[in-house]
Amino acid sequence: VGGEVESAASRRKRAKTTATTFHAFHSILRLNAPALADMCRPGDEAAVPIKGVDPEVFKTVLYFCYGGTVSEEELAANAKTIIEAADR
Repeated sequence: VGGEVESAASRRKRAKTTATTFHAFHSILRLNAPALADMCRPGDEAAVPIKGVDPEVFKTVLYFCYGGTVSEEELAANAKTIIEAADR
């Protein structure tokens, strides 16, 4: 998670970010995030790059996939970025 970010002029630029790795069970992703599960193979240890998503936002999406509740305050502050991350 990490990588390219969009500039204000709608051009892409490279951001020097450190990649963050998240681990998830394929069965959980299959039930709650099928598009994300399709990007992964069960039992494959290789990382799947997801560009243009802030690690904290992706962490929120995974938390929700595992049955967590996103607070009203966090949703109000980050709704657009959370929805965009879920659509990737």
